[in-house]
Amino acid sequence: MKTGLPEIKGKLQVMATLAEDMVARSVKALLEGDTTLAHQVCADDDQLDRMEAEVDELAVQILAAGAAPKDLRAITISMKISNDLERIGDEAGTIAKSVIHLNKQSNWKVPFREEIVAMGEKACLLLREAIQAYSENDCGKAQQLISQDDQMDALNIFYQKELVGMMQNDPESIAGYLDLGVIVKRLERVADHAINVAEDALLIGKSAKST
Repeated sequence: MKTGLPEIKGKLQVMATLAEDMVARSVKALLEGDTTLAHQVCADDDQLDRMEAEVDELAVQILAAGAAPKDLRAITISMKISNDLERIGDEAGTIAKSVIHLNKQSNWKVPFREEIVAMGEKACLLLREAIQAYSENDCGKAQQLISQDDQMDALNIFYQKELVGMMQNDPESIAGYLDLGVIVKRLERVADHAINVAEDALLIGKSAKST
């Protein structure tokens, strides 16, 4: 019997593409002040939820049918990857909701908008390369991505401190700064989930090489 792993991998690649696109569009919505685009990102979250359920159902079917012992680990880890991808969609939705709230505040210029956009692009790149490492059983790429984890953590800490200072100097705009703080934190979480995928890719890759 076929393991079903290629089908699971294909579904996870589609999920990753949608998750990355949602993050990219949520950040674009921030850059352009586009409320309509932000609403579209929120609407796409349900699609990612359905895709996660499909991956889990397929994995359970394969396990129930009697997967080969060497494939058990890869199948169960793939379910974990599916969950991380779904969570990335949740993070994108939260970013989009914060953008919608920001856009309701008139006559307020969003600070370091371009820098936050660059942070979003970095998170998307981490996700893209993590799913590539998983798809190709590339342990070297996965390990290299894992080593980048601290970079996004440092950016989050830096911007959160900057925002606290801005709130102290401009208390009338606290609501906007809080929304930006949420966006920065969610982008850092997107990167965390991408690193999780890379760690899982490393586990699967090592397992494949040992069999």
